[in-house]
Amino acid sequence: MIAEQIPAIGKLSARDKYLLANELWEEIASDEASLPFDDAVVALLEERRQEYLKDPSKVISWEELKAKLGKP
Repeated sequence: MIAEQIPAIGKLSARDKYLLANELWEEIASDEASLPFDDAVVALLEERRQEYLKDPSKVISWEELKAKLGKP
């Protein structure tokens, strides 16, 4: 595990670990082409995309979902 290789990570507060995780993700996301995608995930996303294209009325927006769940 990475934390075992860098013991200082274990000494960080929860807030600092959160900030570190965000910084690492931003660095990774800045080079999207290098992100690994599992073939099964790609296939599932494509299947769902095809389902949407066949009948867009079967989906709802994020805002509609939050409203149904009673979330702000």
